[in-house]
Amino acid sequence: MTAMFRPPIARAIGWRQMLGFGQDTGAAADPRFWARVRGTQLAMLNRYVPFNVGLMALNLGALVWMLRDAGDAGFLAAWAAVMAGLAALWVVRWRRARGGEPETATIREFWAISAEVASFGLVWGALMLHMLPLVDLPTQTVMVLLSVVAMGACSFAAVLLPVCGAVLVLSIAVLTLAGLPAGSPLATPLVGLAFASFAILALRGITITSFAMMARMRTQMENAEASAVIGLLLNEFEAHGSDWLVEVDDQAQLTHVSPRLCEVSGQTREALLGLPLVDLLGPDRRDPAVRGALRTLGRYFARRIAFRDIVVPVAVLGELRWWSLTGTPKFAPDGSFAGFRGVGSDVTEARRASDRIAELARYDPLTGLANRALMRSALADALVRAERGQGACALFFIDLDRFKQVNDALGHHAGDVLLREVAARLRTITGPTPTVGRLGGDEFAVVIEDCSPRRAERIAKAIVDALSRPFDLDGQAVTVGASVGHAQGPGDGACVDTLLRAADLALYEVKGSGRGAACRFVPGMQARAEERRGLERDLAQALDRGELSLAFQPIVEASDERIVGFEALLRWTHPRLGNVPPAKFVPVAEDTGQIGRIGDWVLREACAWAARWPDDIIVSVNLSALQFDDANLPRTIRRALADNRLAASRLELEITESVFLKDRPATTAVIARLKALGVRFALDDFGTGYSSLGYLRKAEFSRIKIDRSFVQRAATDAGESTAIIQAIVSLATSLGMATTAEGTETRAEFEACRALGCGQIQGYLFGRPMPPEDATALVALKVAA
Repeated sequence: MTAMFRPPIARAIGWRQMLGFGQDTGAAADPRFWARVRGTQLAMLNRYVPFNVGLMALNLGALVWMLRDAGDAGFLAAWAAVMAGLAALWVVRWRRARGGEPETATIREFWAISAEVASFGLVWGALMLHMLPLVDLPTQTVMVLLSVVAMGACSFAAVLLPVCGAVLVLSIAVLTLAGLPAGSPLATPLVGLAFASFAILALRGITITSFAMMARMRTQMENAEASAVIGLLLNEFEAHGSDWLVEVDDQAQLTHVSPRLCEVSGQTREALLGLPLVDLLGPDRRDPAVRGALRTLGRYFARRIAFRDIVVPVAVLGELRWWSLTGTPKFAPDGSFAGFRGVGSDVTEARRASDRIAELARYDPLTGLANRALMRSALADALVRAERGQGACALFFIDLDRFKQVNDALGHHAGDVLLREVAARLRTITGPTPTVGRLGGDEFAVVIEDCSPRRAERIAKAIVDALSRPFDLDGQAVTVGASVGHAQGPGDGACVDTLLRAADLALYEVKGSGRGAACRFVPGMQARAEERRGLERDLAQALDRGELSLAFQPIVEASDERIVGFEALLRWTHPRLGNVPPAKFVPVAEDTGQIGRIGDWVLREACAWAARWPDDIIVSVNLSALQFDDANLPRTIRRALADNRLAASRLELEITESVFLKDRPATTAVIARLKALGVRFALDDFGTGYSSLGYLRKAEFSRIKIDRSFVQRAATDAGESTAIIQAIVSLATSLGMATTAEGTETRAEFEACRALGCGQIQGYLFGRPMPPEDATALVALKVAA
């Protein structure tokens, strides 16, 4: 019931204070605040005096004229005189206050005026009580209606004077009903109920409005006090903080220059004051970063909207530094735009660290060469230029012939030294222009633009010769040799994957022929292509024949080695070939368009098994980038969840950055619909693919999976691998994401990853991929334990 008369915003205001009692005493006493409240209440009453008196005069005139022949003219004249006196008193007070109403009022003033206004209700009610028995029914009806009007007018006039308003409304209602003679048709319970209902509504409006006004005034006072405190803190912040305040006018010229800004910009206050903000940006306006910053700032200035954490390059004493700017628009009292004010901070070190992480994501940390992602990008660019007639490009695949023997005999350190030496020789042979990369392990690649077939043959032979010469590994001469397969684009392949396949076929031909040589792709190298066609044909029937199955590998919590989920892994048991690796048949499914049908089956099967596990165990399912081209993917997942009564939060979708490469609106829409379902996203193979930092926010990932190549080196390599894992964990933590170390096979790797902050672990150490029945039994065993 109380909630009907007091809005939630006014819970801090007590009933006694709202009614005007105990405002300057007790625990809630705040004399200064309540004096302002009383001043506002009386000012609001006085503000509408002309309107209220005018309405009062109209109704009084109507009443006097209507009752002129009703008898007892003396009473009517006296009543009219009292009403006229009240009206005159209010008009005089209103005229005195026109020069400026006081902001505060004493308790005596408040109650004196309240009693004066409340007397209006008693005087009005006295007329009803005395005259209603003397008049006929039509006149009674009009007088009752005028009483209702008077109740409404009084509740409006005294809307901020709760006690006064209550007296006005109740005295008019009670005395009007009391004045109705017993035999009058209006003297019925229904009329009484109508008066009571109207009185309750009026009283509710008065109390709610009074509570809301007092709550608003308290909030304004608290905001004013907070603003004063904030002002003091800003002054302290500006004097001693690492950041600084920035304020510019509508022409983007600096209008406020603090000592801290002078310090970080390396300029004097006089030089900065009035300087356009854009003049602080990087020295070269042709630089893409500077142009981008100018466009971004210009867009916000033109739209006059707030901006946050815009990173801009700044030239400081000949050094390029990076500032982060946050600002909100400011407006003059007349509403015109007056510029921006905000905060600036130097984020140079953070920017350099971010660039370093981005570099690690695109370059091989061991050799400094481009990684697979960057090589694909370079090859794609080369093919585009070749198609435009700027000369054919050549792609070289290089595989070290005896690297494994060297690695096993001399150890991983010697192997790493050898890989760095190979990278150095490749740079020397090809020169600075071509893109040289390490694809992984002992596999390298080179992309050379505007390269004729004859020149490609010479370069391939030079690579074989150079890598066949002995390497000095800590004083020991080691010979490894190399095999090279190469192809020409666009002749041997007009797209990246086709040319990669051609070079790979050529390399396969060399390795099958005894290694230590170079070979160019020729169309006759179709043995593997024939095998692929056979896989395509058999894979089309594998699902219907029941040859596909799922295996589940545990994911454990690093802190207590508790199973928190399973990754669903697709397996194909071929009736003739046996177990076909996913790396072999998944690309076939993608290229032949079967990935959608197989992927739907995997989702349904994984959800069905996960529904048998405890509610805190998730299931992680890998999705191909091509599945996101299917607009029905969210519907498929929603149906799989509903059919198995599996909570969406227990399904995690593992994707790689390749999902975002085409940056198509359809893909973005599918991801948005999946996020709306409540499923989780994990970013797989982080650090080995494309520049991952740009994609981390696109799907609001809940987890980042650190590639096994970093994990397996973490226990023995305290250098780049450890630094990469630390950087990834730090980045994930700052974005609110968990991390999973993939491919953890030994206790040493596990301890190293846990020490580096990885929250979850996955690998053979805690379980190989197992049949679903075994996974279910393993979970049941853990629960029972």
